[in-house]
Amino acid sequence: MAGDHPAALQAFDKVLAEDPKHSPALSAKGFSLARLGRAKEALPCFERAIELDPSSPDNYRNAAVCQLELDEPESASTLFERAFQLNPETHYREAAAVEVFHLGQALLHRGGRRPDKARYRHARHAFELALQYHPSFIDAARALADVWTHLGDAEKSQHYLLLASRLRPVG
Repeated sequence: MAGDHPAALQAFDKVLAEDPKHSPALSAKGFSLARLGRAKEALPCFERAIELDPSSPDNYRNAAVCQLELDEPESASTLFERAFQLNPETHYREAAAVEVFHLGQALLHRGGRRPDKARYRHARHAFELALQYHPSFIDAARALADVWTHLGDAEKSQHYLLLASRLRPVG
């Protein structure tokens, strides 16, 4: 459905009405819901897809992103670790880190009603995971420095600025 997520959801619902255990349709439905900003609705789709096919790292990774968006960093970390066990390739871990970093950036710009500090605390979790999963991710270190500045911790901000200055781009 090439980006038409509402139409895709209708198609996935038809498939799931016929076969509620269709793991690819559950995963795809979750993906569409997540792309529409509906992480709370997407998460059960990924959880059910994991129950049906526990060997798919992408279902764990997508569920982890939803958990992180819902401000559940511990649950997200557990799911990411399982995804990385199933797919231990470095590029998979680094791609997840980039995705998490972009989520952190989006969290800073979303939720106009949330107090500024709450947005920065929420985004901090994403940036910390991004740096954990991709330790040479300069932008994640810089983002953490900025977050800590906004949260009023100059020492941690300086730490991440120093880290960013010492990191070298990969490649």
